[in-house]
Amino acid sequence: MSQDTLIKLQCKECKEINYYSHKNVKKIQEKLEIKKHCPRCKKHTVHIEKKKK
Repeated sequence: MSQDTLIKLQCKECKEINYYSHKNVKKIQEKLEIKKHCPRCKKHTVHIEKKKK
């Protein structure tokens, strides 16, 4: 996969970037919101997509 489809997933509570993933930008236009485990919060929280710099 190419780097232009790479996205960051940031915890909504502690604002730490925990995961990286790929997204098909042609099919999915809105930002992703996925419930994943945050090691800093030590619980499952919503992770939102952040812009890649």
